[in-house]
Amino acid sequence: MRQQTNKILLWTGLITLIVGIGLNILMFVSQAWPTYLFFILCGIGILQILIALGFKNIKTGWQIFWSILPFLTLYGLIAKDSASYDIFLIPENYRGQVVIEYGVQDGTKEEYEGKWRVYRIPESGHLKTTFTIKGNSIRLSGSKYYYVDKKGNRKELKHFCEHCEDKDTTSIQVIYGSLGTSNNKSFQDFIIDIPNNDYKNKDYSIQKTFDRLDNE
Repeated sequence: MRQQTNKILLWTGLITLIVGIGLNILMFVSQAWPTYLFFILCGIGILQILIALGFKNIKTGWQIFWSILPFLTLYGLIAKDSASYDIFLIPENYRGQVVIEYGVQDGTKEEYEGKWRVYRIPESGHLKTTFTIKGNSIRLSGSKYYYVDKKGNRKELKHFCEHCEDKDTTSIQVIYGSLGTSNNKSFQDFIIDIPNNDYKNKDYSIQKTFDRLDNE
């Protein structure tokens, strides 16, 4: 009688390991920032191979289960650690630095539009929110920024492209700032302005953000 092998689990492990190694090589060749998820993927592949070789005659149903379970777990980790989808509503004609202070107990309550978090920026440009930063990162190009008039009408703001050849230096845009922590206060900041020579002469420094967090 032909001996049954754990081909499903074995091949899944081999493919997972090869994909994980390939992603790691691609990461180093492209000089991308290292991510532990690629190493976890390799580890999952090795574990599946060891289980397939170490145990005989695993039932097909269990092979499928152990083939899928690690990927479901990995998907859960990615979803948990991924940045949130953010909408920023900014008072019409506001120009200057915007500071979002996260995890403030008596800050504005959480608000959503579907999967999108909604941040309503006050006239001061400094929002204190009960939201916490999800995944210790933010989606820069994936966030949406709007001017909002008194009737609630929205006008989407363009993202300034620092590295584009044909830079728009004539219209009001969103200029990316920073994400960090100061005196145990988590924050992000960005600028609403025209990215021309006049803008470069204004004080939009990180120190100004620190001062606003401490004094406002």
